[in-house]
Amino acid sequence: HMVLKPDTIEFAPYPMLVETDREKYAIQRILAFYRAQPTDYADYFQAAWRFRYRSALGKRNATLASIAAESKLSPKYLPLVWQILNEKKDVLGPVAKLQKMWRELPAPSANQPQILRAKCVEMRDFVARIRAHTAMQFAAPKVRGLPPQSQPLLNWKLKQFALHRLDSDPNDLRNDTDPPPMVPEIPKYAGLHQEAAPRWAALSAAARAGDTDLIVPARQRAQYQAAFARLASVFPDTFYVTERGRYFPDDSEDKGRLLSAGYHSVLGFFRDDTPLMQLILDEKGQRELDHLWNEFDFVANFTARTWVQYFFNQSGEVQGKGAESGTSRPPDHEVTDSEVIVAMRDAYLAKAAADPKNDPIAPTAIRDHFDRINATLRGLEKERKEAEPKHMQALLSFAARAYRRPLTKAEQNDLLEYYQALRTKKELSHVDAIRECIVSVLMSPDFLYRIDLLDSANPPAVTHRAVALKASESSIAVEPLSAYALASRLSYFLWSSMPDEELLRHAASGDLRRLDVLLAQTRRMMKDPRARGLATEFTGNWLEFRHFETNNSVDRDRFPSFTNELREAMFEEPVRFVEDSIRNNRPVLDLVFGNYTFVNPVLAKHYGVPDVQGDSNTWVRVDNADRYGRGGLLPMAVFLTQNSPGLRTSPVKRGHWVVSRVLGQTIPPPPPVVPELPNDEAKSDLPIRDMLAKHRENPMCGACHSKFDSFGLAFEGYGPVGNARSADLAGRQVDTLVTYPGGSQRSALAGLQSYIRENRQKDFIDSLSRKLLAFGLSRSLQLSDEPVIERMESRLVENGYRFDSLLETIVTSPQFLNRRTPVSQNLLAAQTPKGDYK
Repeated sequence: HMVLKPDTIEFAPYPMLVETDREKYAIQRILAFYRAQPTDYADYFQAAWRFRYRSALGKRNATLASIAAESKLSPKYLPLVWQILNEKKDVLGPVAKLQKMWRELPAPSANQPQILRAKCVEMRDFVARIRAHTAMQFAAPKVRGLPPQSQPLLNWKLKQFALHRLDSDPNDLRNDTDPPPMVPEIPKYAGLHQEAAPRWAALSAAARAGDTDLIVPARQRAQYQAAFARLASVFPDTFYVTERGRYFPDDSEDKGRLLSAGYHSVLGFFRDDTPLMQLILDEKGQRELDHLWNEFDFVANFTARTWVQYFFNQSGEVQGKGAESGTSRPPDHEVTDSEVIVAMRDAYLAKAAADPKNDPIAPTAIRDHFDRINATLRGLEKERKEAEPKHMQALLSFAARAYRRPLTKAEQNDLLEYYQALRTKKELSHVDAIRECIVSVLMSPDFLYRIDLLDSANPPAVTHRAVALKASESSIAVEPLSAYALASRLSYFLWSSMPDEELLRHAASGDLRRLDVLLAQTRRMMKDPRARGLATEFTGNWLEFRHFETNNSVDRDRFPSFTNELREAMFEEPVRFVEDSIRNNRPVLDLVFGNYTFVNPVLAKHYGVPDVQGDSNTWVRVDNADRYGRGGLLPMAVFLTQNSPGLRTSPVKRGHWVVSRVLGQTIPPPPPVVPELPNDEAKSDLPIRDMLAKHRENPMCGACHSKFDSFGLAFEGYGPVGNARSADLAGRQVDTLVTYPGGSQRSALAGLQSYIRENRQKDFIDSLSRKLLAFGLSRSLQLSDEPVIERMESRLVENGYRFDSLLETIVTSPQFLNRRTPVSQNLLAAQTPKGDYK
């Protein structure tokens, strides 16, 4: 996944082992930048309209810059659009028609938005049509003996297209005195290595043949040509080119070659985004785009690879060997050396000079092509050499991030010496040596294990036991964590991931142990999207659904609705619910009693929730979820499904899960021999309720089952995959009326929730507090943790049961801020005051 960039080391979201991986990485970054730019003309027309009517819209003091910012448009480009829409001098032809459409836009009114947008789209389409029909056209220079698709000639053609996006071709206009144009016959696609321009010219002529907006008065032709040029100066025929085939600019075939130069059978890329740079981007955006393209060649090395492929596969054309022939490897140089490139350039120049009928621009095109390649390769060589020290520094920074603390001097030297040994003794390249160093960091125990370093500035305090110690026993030392260890403990608690830069900055400054800073960081981290880590890892392990994504216990022949997508949505529901509770600091009681949940379209269909649109990543909150038998964690399909054997429900498993996991009650294991219930509900003679009643008659079973069966029977209104139902799989009506311990009778989910609220709410709070504290401390609880649990529960009540009460009590507790380690008897004796325990 490693990517070496000119100034740093980064990691791609997929392996980067071959050239095509690196191309994909760089190309997608450039395309993402292009697509993020605001280039829709309709958006600018609409923004100009808002400026025009700023007073009526209640924004009298608005400026073009403020409206551009509000509309997320280019503040550089919007004034250009405003100017052409409102200028008065020499307004003719397409500019006059565009201004007429502009003046006819509706004034602000109740039904105006839809009409306004449609009219702005009409203006955009008009401009796009005019520009498509008047775009400049070019063909490759002709050189006898060289095919038009020869790279030096084709690149000149591509360069002309790129340089003239803001120009209008006057030859595309027709005088009003001219006869109607003849629609040309469209030639076939150009053959291999042939010029594609004739076909494109015919296609363009046919497209504009019926365009009456291109007819101009013969006596005013010069003025109209200027008007078309004025339109083109603001509205390019395209802002950027994202793909290019062999028949460019005809894109009807040969699609999908992203950023390609359109060469035949060899690699090659070409940049064409001059209008975007000139009209839309500010200086920062221009630097970023230049950096992305430079990074593209640095990462993917495409100029060198294109040259090598061309040299061995196509350069033989200059020697008369044909368009798909190469040149032999030079005996005394690398193919990419300047001497080889210059010699090839001179051969092409000689070819261009050999026939006076050759295009006079050809020598310039040839020099530009080869000189650009040579300059690019020499520049990359220099840049790669200059990047090596930066990569070494990035390697040290990476190791510090991986270890979650500053490196010691010895660790820095060790890593640098290992790199040098790989280069000199193993003779690895810079890239491979860096890769091996990264592997060594990721294999280090300092990365693989969370080592809670101690605060060397604070000596350990010995906590003596209040009983006589045996000779084999040791006491406990309470040792403050170092700032970096505290940062790691905090981040792995709240995010299940490493500390971010802000947290490490506080660790470096030494103020993380200050109560105000620690609480501020805790609250920041709670609101961060990475709090999903706590929701996933803590809730998934507490409620035992962490591995539900791999659950294959459901019979999909009997339950075809249980697809992989539904399984994924089931897993996601409690994660999103708890993440929402953490990040929005909701009451923890919502986990049990909340009357809402979160669904995507797949889960909504399973639950019978209407009108949820979008893809599987579209999640919405459903309020008043009790209408669908949902609300809080208890009736979520993931828990109902994982606690069902497959072809029937299991009130035993469901009830045991509620009592043991949610309420924290310890239930003894079942006896060794337990009567089994039927596997398939559809083939059973009695409802599961009746079978359990007989089961409880067994004195070996009844004592425990009386503690949890009723909790599970409350879910009989849900099938084996958590779907709401009124009848079981045998067609019998389900009964959700339950008699709970103590004798009260209640029905279904609402009855279960009311019973827990009235009788077991404290058990839920205690269970949640204990599980969360154990998770935060990464260990089992001890008797000495009881005061912390009491504080957690009391603060929870005082603060309206808000989630932050639990988290803040944990992170400020001595157990979280310190580490307990055994102390030897000798150290204990040395530190024991006179008169203390004997």
